Amino acid sequence: MVDPKTDAGFRQHVEERRFNIAAQAVVDLKTRKTLHDEWLVRFDSDVDLHGLLRPAEISGAIAALDISMLEHAVKTLNLDRRRDAIAVNISGASVDDPQFEHLLFATLDTLKADPARLILELTETWNLRELETATQILKNIRARGHAICLDDVGAGAASIRYLRAFETDWLKLDGEFVQAAMKNPRDLTILKTILSLKGPLNVKTIAEGIEDEAAIAFATALGFDAAQGYVFGQPRTEPIRGLSASQR
Repeated sequence: MVDPKTDAGFRQHVEERRFNIAAQAVVDLKTRKTLHDEWLVRFDSDVDLHGLLRPAEISGAIAALDISMLEHAVKTLNLDRRRDAIAVNISGASVDDPQFEHLLFATLDTLKADPARLILELTETWNLRELETATQILKNIRARGHAICLDDVGAGAASIRYLRAFETDWLKLDGEFVQAAMKNPRDLTILKTILSLKGPLNVKTIAEGIEDEAAIAFATALGFDAAQGYVFGQPRTEPIRGLSASQR
């Protein structure tokens, strides 16, 4: 069996669609209604997901997965105009890939549904090299009517750099950071400081890692707009519908 930790193995897994998609709801904290589903990739591997995705970011193979996931989301929205909106992750490593921009917008061109129903989440695990290029790509995405979410805020060193550079619609606070703030006054102070930027930056906020009613109460009291976590239900499997990146 081809090892998905290698560049060639990861690309083959994506090309052959040897992965699953799990949809996890992002819920409005006031109404408890689903705002959209985040699509999460799941590989059949004994290696944890980070152990697969991080090498793929370093090698550049992650771009193939990002495009494949986006293709699946576009086709799903085109086939079912009544389903909840979908958020798809885009790695900063993909945005740094010179070939990615063309594939990204070619895929978005095939969307027939309301663009507001497809959200793109920029993951914070990769420290972008070309901020100016990334800024223009994100501006063009938003100009098409798609919302942008900055994911994993608080998880890495790039958070402040990204906040300074990008205009976004959502900030998603890392689950471990949110959970730590429930116990640690220092983390809570930092979290409150980030949340104080909501108004000046004109963004909405999502709390990750919300696992029980106490966490819901905590996130609500701090002024989060939405939350995501197992308390709202387990991620559900989505059918694989789109074409893989190699089959375009």
